[in-house]
Amino acid sequence: MNAYLVVLKPAKVALILFALAVLIAIAAIVGVAQFRNDKEHSVRQTEQQLSAMRDNLKKLSFDLATLQRLAAKYQQLTRLGLVGVADRDGWAQRLEGIYRDTRLPTTLSYTLAPPQAMNPQGDDAQTAYLKNVSHHDLTIEISAIHELELLDFIDKLNNDWRAPYRAETCQIARADTSEPIAGLQIRCTLQLYSIPGKAG
Repeated sequence: MNAYLVVLKPAKVALILFALAVLIAIAAIVGVAQFRNDKEHSVRQTEQQLSAMRDNLKKLSFDLATLQRLAAKYQQLTRLGLVGVADRDGWAQRLEGIYRDTRLPTTLSYTLAPPQAMNPQGDDAQTAYLKNVSHHDLTIEISAIHELELLDFIDKLNNDWRAPYRAETCQIARADTSEPIAGLQIRCTLQLYSIPGKAG
């Protein structure tokens, strides 16, 4: 009888079990390595998605902050009467109130012309927004007023009149050139602007 058979025969079951254990261990190691690679790949994908979501969130936060700033600016322009329905009666009342508060001679007269569209020349993209803008010409006439009184009135108008305006024309002359005490004759045209608000 062969000596190897004498030794191996009783150990046959143990060797088979050992071989199976080695195969199972190798399969487990390969499986764990594959599982770890899959998980690492999944974690990398998740991190990339999170990074993209963070970038997107930053952009959305910036957009939201910009919209909030623009909404606040829009509300401010609406309060000034520049956006929305033009507060023509309010403009006239505030002008009268400012003039009355300066205690000037009661020689103020004014005319608020109907609104006119800006109608820019040409179809230039940079001036296209002006097609929605209207201007309102307010002609003010004051007589028997002196230079310092005029400056006080202009200063109060700049500080207290909430509507943005532009002085389109202003003519100042002496009412009576031979009599400097008679004061000045003033005729100014102020332009106020309005932009229609959102419909509905």
